[in-house]
Parts: sequence; structure tokens; C-alpha cells
Amino acid sequence: MTLWHIAWNYLWNRKFTTAMTIFSVSLGVALITAVLTLREETRKRFEEEGQAIDLVVGKGNTLQMVLSSIYLLDAPTPPVPYSVYEQLKKEEDVTGAFPITLGDMAFRFRIVGCTRDLMTFDWEDPRYHPYQLLEGRYFEKPFEAVIGSEVARVTGMKLGTQFVGAHGVVEHTGTPYTVVGILQTSGTPNDRGVFTDLESTWLSHKHGAEEGDAEGEGEAEGEAEHAHAHDEKIITAVLVKLYSPTQRFEFSRKVLREYNAIPVVPVEEIRKLYDQLLNVAKTILLAIGYLVVVISSISILIGLYLSIIQRKKDLAIMRALGASRGEIFGSVLIEAFWVTLLGIGSGWLLSAVVCAGLNVFLVRQIGFAVPPMAWTPDIVTAYSAVMLMGMIAGILPAWQAYRSDIARDLAEL
Repeated sequence: MTLWHIAWNYLWNRKFTTAMTIFSVSLGVALITAVLTLREETRKRFEEEGQAIDLVVGKGNTLQMVLSSIYLLDAPTPPVPYSVYEQLKKEEDVTGAFPITLGDMAFRFRIVGCTRDLMTFDWEDPRYHPYQLLEGRYFEKPFEAVIGSEVARVTGMKLGTQFVGAHGVVEHTGTPYTVVGILQTSGTPNDRGVFTDLESTWLSHKHGAEEGDAEGEGEAEGEAEHAHAHDEKIITAVLVKLYSPTQRFEFSRKVLREYNAIPVVPVEEIRKLYDQLLNVAKTILLAIGYLVVVISSISILIGLYLSIIQRKKDLAIMRALGASRGEIFGSVLIEAFWVTLLGIGSGWLLSAVVCAGLNVFLVRQIGFAVPPMAWTPDIVTAYSAVMLMGMIAGILPAWQAYRSDIARDLAEL
């Protein structure tokens, strides 16, 4: 029988202690793995969305512009004139300019006014096809709507279903929207969007302004917005696609000089968000995970140390039968290796379950699909660190076994 078999058998002679130690290691490993996986995959998804659009041109807070216009996560920023879009689309460096209007909601989903070419544009990135139809067609006239897959799932709307938009908590009483298309699931925020043409949103706001005037109700800010919409065509932002990403900063400077609007590079704003906020949260959670692993390592040390005391007679017999001090030392280290390895394996499985559950939540909340597990250099490094801590925890018990007195232990038999 090899030392590996001997160590394995000794390990499971104390099933409860071994199981609890493995479980404690797995908790730390699961937390570390889940944090690293979610950090890496959400960063990738945010950057994939941000890379698809070179610039967002609008007004207001730059991060809010990106989160609302691309990720449909924040409140809309102040409007800009439609003429900004008309000028941008004529620029020679622009391959695509897509105006959008935000503000109204359908149930709890954002209604996005846009032009049809946003949905039919030939996106170069093969991973980015958020507007492919599952059934139906794209909108062709006002008050026709194309809904995302998550919208269809949650609301139960089908082709031909009619619904009304709402501004805040107030529903519009004008022309209802009719669902003419449903998008395929793309794992992007567009799964949670309701897309219609610009004219629909302008008519809704105009009708809402007329209702407010007739009833003499509404807040001052809402009345001003509706009056503005009535007098002039406005949009929330323009999504700009350039011939090359290398033109982003040069074209941004041009927009600042020549347009009454603010250009934002989406991927840069997302990186700032990660650096300033999310990296801090990641560091705190990782510290907690490693603290759990350190406590688990102490559990390994204590468990093995008590085990050595309990089976010192067995070790003495092994020595009497010819086992060397080095083999005794190695057998205890192998036990520490088995416990740590099983803890890492079970922690990996637990993290996959946790990430799968979080994936369901993220898809429903922000439209991002995150795989349950992704091997990254950070995860490999973390697992190596956990294994090292487990092996270090086994050194003291192994040394205790190494220096045991055979004659004394055999005399006690």
C-alpha cells in the first residue's frame, strides 16, 4: 500500500472532522472564485457593449450618459437637438450615427426611440448581434414596437399585443404601441429594451404635453420637457460608430469644438467605474475570501495535529515495520494535500452554482449573461495560493510526526 493510500484511509477514519474542514476550505474558495469570475466576466460584457459604440454624444453627466444610452440602467440625461444627429451623420469619419430618445417606460422596461438602421446596421464584431429577430419584423411606422427577449418573457407579450407607454408613473392615454417583432436572446441590455421609432416617442410626449395643458397638472420640469418636445425635435443622445476606434479621441475633440454637446467614449467610462468603485468592492470581498481560507488552513493544522496525537501508536508501528521518518512526514503532508485539493474542488463546484444563480439575476436586472465559470490567470493564482496555505498548514503536524519517539510510543502499546 502506497503512502497516498495510507494518507487517504487515515483521512476518512475521521469523517466528520475531514468533511467540516473540506467544507470550510470550499467556502473560501467559492467566494474567491465567484468574485473573480463575476468581476472578469461583467467587465468583459460591459467592455464588449462599450466597444461596439465608439462615442455617445449628448449632455449631462458622462457616466450617466453611457449607463442610460447603452446599458439602459440609469435615468436619461438632458436632451440635445435632433440637428446634432443630422450634423454627425454627415461627418466623413462616421460610419453610423444612431439617435435615441429615452424617458418613457413599458411596464418596468425602457422604451427606446431610435431609427431602424440601428437594428439593421452591419456590426463588425461577430459577438455583437443584439438586434437579431426571433420572430416578426422591425418597426416600419409610428407606434410599432420591437421588444427584447426578457421583455417578452416577463410580460408575456406576443406579436400583435398592444400596450401603452408611461412617463414616470403616469400612463399616456394616446395611441397604444403594437408589438411587431421580438428579438433573439443576446445576453445584452437590449434583451430588456422596447424599441420603436423616434416619431412614436415625439408623438407620445406631444400628446402628454397636451394632456398636461388640458388638465393643468404636472410638475414644472415635466411641463418644460413636454413643451420643448412640442416646439422642437429633441433626442437623448447619439450613438456614433467611427471607421476606426483609433479616431475616438481625435473625433471627440472635434465634437467639443464644433457641437453644443459632450462626446463620451463608453469603454473609458466603464473602466473608470471599475477602477474607482468596483475594484474596491472586489478587493474587500477577496480579502474576506482569503481570510476564510486562512481560518480553514488553521482548521487543517489543528485537525492533523490532533490526528497525529491520536494515532501516534500507528505511526510507531509503521516506523517499526521499516517506514522512514521522511515517509511519515510525507504521509501527513499528503493528508493536508488531499484536504486542500478536495476543498478547492468542492469550492469550484459551489462557486459554479452561485454564479449560475447570479447569472439568472444579472440577466433579469441588467441583461448581462455571465458564464458560471471562467478560467483566468487570477483564478489559477488564487487556487495555487490556497493549495500553498493548505500545505503550509500541514508542516507542523508533519514535523510532530517526524520527531516522534518510536521506543516511547511502542512501550505504551
